[in-house]
Amino acid sequence: MAEEVVVYIDGNYRPLSEANISVLDQGFLLGDAVFDVVSAWKGSIFKLDAHLDRFEDSIRATRLTPKLNRDGWREAIIETVKRNNYDDASIRFIATRGVSTEVIADPRRNNPTEIIWAAPYVFLADDEGRKNGIRLMISHLRGFPADTLDPRYKCVDRLHFQLAKMEALDAGYDDVIWLDHDGHIAEGPASNIFVVKGGVLLTPAVGVLHGITRQTFIELALRAGIEVRESNLSPFDLFCADEIFTTSTAGGALAIREVAGRSTAVQAPGPVTRQLDALYWKMREDGEYGTKICE
Repeated sequence: MAEEVVVYIDGNYRPLSEANISVLDQGFLLGDAVFDVVSAWKGSIFKLDAHLDRFEDSIRATRLTPKLNRDGWREAIIETVKRNNYDDASIRFIATRGVSTEVIADPRRNNPTEIIWAAPYVFLADDEGRKNGIRLMISHLRGFPADTLDPRYKCVDRLHFQLAKMEALDAGYDDVIWLDHDGHIAEGPASNIFVVKGGVLLTPAVGVLHGITRQTFIELALRAGIEVRESNLSPFDLFCADEIFTTSTAGGALAIREVAGRSTAVQAPGPVTRQLDALYWKMREDGEYGTKICE
């Protein structure tokens, strides 16, 4: 590990203490920025191309014009991890709309700030939570509808995520999920959600971020012969579930033992959760979809 974290910012690799952006950056002033998070495990970055695909979609949809092209982002991500001497890492890469020369900025004219930050790999839950499952609260807040801000924009505007998370923690829960405006289960601040009922794996179909780990677990379930249905789910489906787990870049599957005071029918983590999580980590250990940090 480097003595001080090295951050990529606008073409330079700087110590964290020197990696600064302007207070006039539109990413800070307006939350006008997109990002993605990818992870490395045992010297291999998992599904880097899939994360870059999603990042490029966000860039195009928000009409950002970064200096780095796809290959440039790829090279800089690998180099940032390498310079920090991480084998296991969580890597966040960000493009903001940059600093405007105008007080009232024309968002069509932008010179994006480009940032890549790597840190030691993190899990969403502590050892106890990963071993025995966590408790979820259903927030009174709702996810953004597609006609306001499509959840597929992976943007840095996370205020409602933070408010929902604080609400859950103050109520004694470990994490939170919210519903869409039709009352269907959506997602959590940093994860997608899955339900197991009668041997079938269910997950929300629309109104959610298209998580790379979510798609990986769907792929693994199909490989294992488990039926998968992407469909609308209500809180009732969670209350009657055999198993529930969330998925994220930060740890794969995380078992849920209770939602809004209702325990799952099967003690967490259940057999399907354990099976799929084991397959996920085997996929990573085997280097499938991996990009080596040091060739």
